Amino acid sequence: MQDRRMTIFYPVPESMLNPQARFIQIINTAHALASAGANVKLITGRTHGTDEDTLLNHYGLSRHPNLEFVFLPMIRKDKGRGTPFSIGMVFSVALIVYLIGRKQENSVIFVRHLKTAQHLIRLKRLHQIPIVFEAHEIFHLTTEKITKQRRLSRQERHVYTAASALITITERLRTDLVDMFSLQTAHSITIPAITIPDAVRGDMFESALPYEQRRYIFYAGGLYRWKGVDLLIEAMRYLPDETLVIAGGGQRLDELRELAARMGVAARINFTGQLSHSDVINFMRHAKAAVIPNLTESVSIYSSPLKMFEYMALNCPIAAANIPGIAEILTDGIDAVFFTPGDVQSLAAAIKSLTDNPDLAKGLAVAGQVLAKGLTYEKRAERIIDFIGNTFYNA
Repeated sequence: MQDRRMTIFYPVPESMLNPQARFIQIINTAHALASAGANVKLITGRTHGTDEDTLLNHYGLSRHPNLEFVFLPMIRKDKGRGTPFSIGMVFSVALIVYLIGRKQENSVIFVRHLKTAQHLIRLKRLHQIPIVFEAHEIFHLTTEKITKQRRLSRQERHVYTAASALITITERLRTDLVDMFSLQTAHSITIPAITIPDAVRGDMFESALPYEQRRYIFYAGGLYRWKGVDLLIEAMRYLPDETLVIAGGGQRLDELRELAARMGVAARINFTGQLSHSDVINFMRHAKAAVIPNLTESVSIYSSPLKMFEYMALNCPIAAANIPGIAEILTDGIDAVFFTPGDVQSLAAAIKSLTDNPDLAKGLAVAGQVLAKGLTYEKRAERIIDFIGNTFYNA
């Protein structure tokens, strides 16, 4: 294990007061890196009423002496405050100004935002700090806007071929990036790249309830079509004795309520709308079957849902679509029941196998929780620090 007295600059060009999964991952990763001994500078946009304590309390975290919040100017679209537009360059310029002269012996920039990474790479001569990019998808393949594909492809080629190192959340994503952008030749690796999966907080294991106290089928996450929520609603037609809780909000909420009504299952589905992370966890603790119904669209192929790790930690029996990012973590019949992506009857059968067989459900859930204990943010932070140390400071 490497010496952890390194400095990690972690820029996030957005407001961190947000219930979306990426912000949960970012702040917990930063906190775990600090707990592992790194000096972490979490650099984010300044918004009205946001300070260190507000952010930590929002995510249920405590102060840590190695974690410092740096708030930079940011102009983001906010209709509630009368800001009708975003100017990303404000944060980008402030970030470079902040970084100039801050290079230290064991320092690195850790970033997962593509535009920010590109900006940092273009101006590396000014800050001179190695840049580690954390990849979660291949944007030009996953965007729904055809007009953006060419621009995103150019941005990604620039970042993936010029970053100092890459971390991916799934092995499928790593191998596709290596092949697509020629990051490895027959004789050498041009860009060091490693897969380090997402993680779960260690204190969540203590919140699990006994199986006997669990009451419903559960889904948490985005309501995008590729997430497969439509399919899950349709599957409720084949599960007449079950109820479903869908925790998530967004523009498709009314559309999905209408779908449930057309399917004749609306009375058995509770759409909670957007919830705080702590409220989602409270719902999750009572799930007798937790579902990951992703479809096999390009964005889903690389997905490693944060909720999957939380399901495991909270001892939830899991029914999951058999797609690469999920199958890299879970194993059918060992710690989850897989179903064919996009097949409503296969999905319904997988859920039914859990709800009709409590012993099977409990056994899979126990195995999943054991697996999750090796996938905590603390262990993830150790792997990130070891990778950085071996790549840059142990030659």
